[in-house]
Amino acid sequence: GVRVLDVAPPPLARRGAAAARAQVLAELDGRPDLAGELRRRRLIRAGELIRMGVPVHTEPVAGDWLADPAYWRRLGERLTEEVARHAREHPLEPGMPVDALRQRLALPDRALVEALVRPPLRIHAGRVGAASVDALPEPVARAVQRVRAEYGDRPFRAPEADRLVDLGLGPREIGAAVRAGALLRLADNVVLLPDALDDAVRVLAGLPQPFTLSAARQALDTTRRVAVPLLELLDRRGATRRLPDDARIVVT
Repeated sequence: GVRVLDVAPPPLARRGAAAARAQVLAELDGRPDLAGELRRRRLIRAGELIRMGVPVHTEPVAGDWLADPAYWRRLGERLTEEVARHAREHPLEPGMPVDALRQRLALPDRALVEALVRPPLRIHAGRVGAASVDALPEPVARAVQRVRAEYGDRPFRAPEADRLVDLGLGPREIGAAVRAGALLRLADNVVLLPDALDDAVRVLAGLPQPFTLSAARQALDTTRRVAVPLLELLDRRGATRRLPDDARIVVT
C-alpha cells in the first residue's frame, strides 16, 4: 500500500523548490487537514479541496475561494499599500485599476481584489481609491478653494480658460476635481462649483414660465458661454424641458 501525502502537488519551478517541498511533505501524515491545506496553498477553490478529500467547513472569502486567514490579512495590508503607492505616483488618477491590483498581488480572480477592499477605500468605475474632495492632491484642492473664493458669490460665472491655467487647473486637474465632486464640468474649459445646478433650478423656477435663453442668462447673471451648456445639462437631467419654440419650463 501507499500513503498519499499530497494529491495535487505544486510545480517545482524554482531552484531549491524540491528541497523546500520535501521539508513540507515530511510534516504531513496523509490525513485531510483543512487548516494545513489552506496554510500551504494560501488560496484555493473549495471544489478543489473537496476533490482532494479535504472536508470544507469554513466560509469562502469570495465566490468559492478559500484563503488562509493570515495570508488573507497580509493581502489586505498589501492592497492598502499598493493603492497608497499608486496615489503618490499618479495623484490625478481616481484610484488604482482593479486588474492592476490583481496582477500586483498575484491573485487569480478580480473578485478576490474586490473582497479585500475595506473603508475608507472603495471601488468606483473599476478602480480602487478614495474619491472625495479631501483626497484631491494638495495643489488641486488649493486651486478649487480659490475658485470657490473668487466665484462663490457669482455661482454661474465660469472662470475663463486663461484664468483656469493661472489657477493651475489644466485638463487633468479639472478631471480629478470633477471626479471628486469638487467641480462641475459643463463643457471643455467651462466649469462651475458643484452646487450650481440646484441653485440654477431655484432661480429659473422664479421666472415666468416658459422662459427664453436670454431671460435665463440674465436671471443667472452669466454669459451665453455658460448658459447654453447649463440649460442643456438641466434638460438632460429632467430639471427643465425644452419646448418646440426653444423656450423652456422648469419641471416640478
